[in-house]
Amino acid sequence: MKENMLYYIFIIFYNLIKYSPKFLKKVILNIFAFLVWNLDFFRKKIVLKNLEIAFPNLTQKERIKIAKSFYKKFVFYMADIIDTLEISKEELQNKVKVIGEQYLLKTKNSNKPVVFVTAHFGNWEVVPKIIGGIYDIPMVVLMREFDNPKIGEFFKKSRNSFNISTLNKKSSARDIIRAFRQGKALGILIDQHSNADTAVEVEFFNKKVKFNRAVSTLAKKFNAVIVPMFSYTKDSQYYLELLEPKEFSKDDTIESFTQWQANIIEDMIKKHPDEYYWFHKRFKNIKGIYE
Repeated sequence: MKENMLYYIFIIFYNLIKYSPKFLKKVILNIFAFLVWNLDFFRKKIVLKNLEIAFPNLTQKERIKIAKSFYKKFVFYMADIIDTLEISKEELQNKVKVIGEQYLLKTKNSNKPVVFVTAHFGNWEVVPKIIGGIYDIPMVVLMREFDNPKIGEFFKKSRNSFNISTLNKKSSARDIIRAFRQGKALGILIDQHSNADTAVEVEFFNKKVKFNRAVSTLAKKFNAVIVPMFSYTKDSQYYLELLEPKEFSKDDTIESFTQWQANIIEDMIKKHPDEYYWFHKRFKNIKGIYE
């Protein structure tokens, strides 16, 4: 019942975005953002709790302002995914400004395996298209399946275009090795809580949390180059910002390399707090924190 209801809401949203004239689309999106913020009685509590944990020195009024901006951007990014289902390379190039392009070009010419890492930040669904479409870097992206398979079907076309293919996040190491051998980069979202026994405990917003060690293991085992990247909007302009790549050195440990990943995510969130996907219970390993 719930699955079908969400699907029908999505279909209405999809058709409104796809077929509405540009001048009307912004009005529709602002209405949707208003409704989502005011009718979300469950996730809103999680969002505000996460903001309280991350920014304890802000007032509640300031945190609500960030939360409202996040909800609005979330709705607009969903619309953008629909708009980019059939976007051309030229249109994509005109849409995005790339910061740190030198890091991208350097890794493109590297003979080492490359892993692009990001978080649920900005419009992460569009990021692989930029890498594959504008820079012609073939990439395999590890992604979880949508909870609603009907909605997931709509995103398959978007996720498998512009030199991009996808693997289920539960895929075996053999699939990843095959991608490396084929000269493909790997794309991974690294910010969610990990329940794995092998998860690494790191500091994140002054809290001890669990991070997946997969990227650190790939960097150590395959001598892979790890390239952090984040998308965000500023003054209606799309940006893709790449940070300086890092390789696993003799001075690194799995723990320190994973902490580095947590640090870069935290730093970007502090710069653009309304871009992070605050819906996740990121601190749920702390007993009773969401009660």
